[in-house]
Amino acid sequence: MNGKKNYYIHSLIGILIMVIFAFVPPFGPVTEVGVKVLGVFLGTMYLWTFVDTLWPSLFGVLMMGLTGFGNFNSLLSSTFGSPIVVMLFFVILMTGAITEEGVCEYISRWFITRKVSNGRPWVFTALFLTGVYIISVLTAPTPTIFIFWPILYSLFATLGYKKGDKYATLMLIAVVMAASFGFATTPFKGALTGLLGNYAKVTGAPIEYLSFMAISVPVSLAGLAVIILSMRFIFRPDIALLKDVNVEMFNKKPLPPMNLRQKAMTAALIVFIIWVLCPPLLPDSPIKQILTASQNAIPVLIIAVCCFLKVEGKPLVNFNAIAAKYMIWPVVLIVGSAMTIGNALTDEATGITVLLKSVLTPVFEGKSPLIFTVACVTIACILTNVCNNMVVGMLLIPIIHVFSMEIGASAAVITSLSMYMVCIAVVTPAASTTSAILHGNSTWMNTGEIYKYGIIMTVLSLITVLAVGLPIASLVFG
Repeated sequence: MNGKKNYYIHSLIGILIMVIFAFVPPFGPVTEVGVKVLGVFLGTMYLWTFVDTLWPSLFGVLMMGLTGFGNFNSLLSSTFGSPIVVMLFFVILMTGAITEEGVCEYISRWFITRKVSNGRPWVFTALFLTGVYIISVLTAPTPTIFIFWPILYSLFATLGYKKGDKYATLMLIAVVMAASFGFATTPFKGALTGLLGNYAKVTGAPIEYLSFMAISVPVSLAGLAVIILSMRFIFRPDIALLKDVNVEMFNKKPLPPMNLRQKAMTAALIVFIIWVLCPPLLPDSPIKQILTASQNAIPVLIIAVCCFLKVEGKPLVNFNAIAAKYMIWPVVLIVGSAMTIGNALTDEATGITVLLKSVLTPVFEGKSPLIFTVACVTIACILTNVCNNMVVGMLLIPIIHVFSMEIGASAAVITSLSMYMVCIAVVTPAASTTSAILHGNSTWMNTGEIYKYGIIMTVLSLITVLAVGLPIASLVFG
């Protein structure tokens, strides 16, 4: 009953924020329209943080239509007709189809059955977590966790690990961390798609997917290595039981060779990745122009072809079934609404960026680009563990844009590192879906252990992002 009461109280507060700001007079550089837009932004953020992501995303766009910034038709068109939103929709369908065909099972099985792991606990640990990372890159964190946790449960039961044993606790948390690294790696899935799209609108200079991944992949692999090394040399769990592990125990029922449907979906995935990532590598030419112009459309084409092709007597992708089972509507809607609201927030007609500049100038004035970068990435790390990552990203992007120009820093460098960091959220249950799943695993872990090891691993990730990511990002963006 209390939960239901709090739900409606928080909903009312979020709506009231929007309504009250409609009657607030302009102040400072903020225009009348800007005040109303600010109210919608703050109200929507509040609802995203304390209530839900689905209906507030829709409500925020509708309320934006009452601000005078734009009419309902144009706002709805920019929200749901955005090429980035369309791309995200079809990417989710594609990853869902890959999962449905069981391709991920083959990849995960490969990583956990390498004979080199026999009698080598830390080799097994490294290969296992690398498998988690790869699957998360290809799909999403949540299904990845539910693929690999049961494997660990089986291992723990066989070897005799129980709740409270340090290795068991660390591995379960490390799986969530590795899945988060995978989530942060790919800019064409999830929240990163919307955040980088918002950055492009604010600055007029997009961050290429390949450029982002040139940073995110080595940072993720370094972060994974740091987590494993910390487990071995800092946390030092008892691994005596693992020394007798024979990886064949995971292969008691060997998988049959990939069938034609699985091979076809694997090929579709490879085509998508190459098409999305290769344009920056090509010299200026008509081919490059075509590939660049069709980047957002390629997942639409792939799904259309896969729906058309019949393999083994049925469509390679059953659109209705895959959409019903795998479509993550809250993600699609929050990306669409965040881009629309974020675009309004940073528009010159609102005066909000001028306000940000005047308020924050005393804080950052005279600071070096390095200090500003460290501050932004650290703030991203802290806030994402208590707020929705889209909220954090939307707050930071205009700040990064304004002050990067003021102090001569690279907005692309700082944004890439900060947006990567907002994807690593495991400390509190409200931080992310994966964090909620982690905190909900009371069968194997205590809340205190999750906070203890989660905070330490998050801090190590932050240090890795700055130590490894900053020099690489500086090199990538010149």
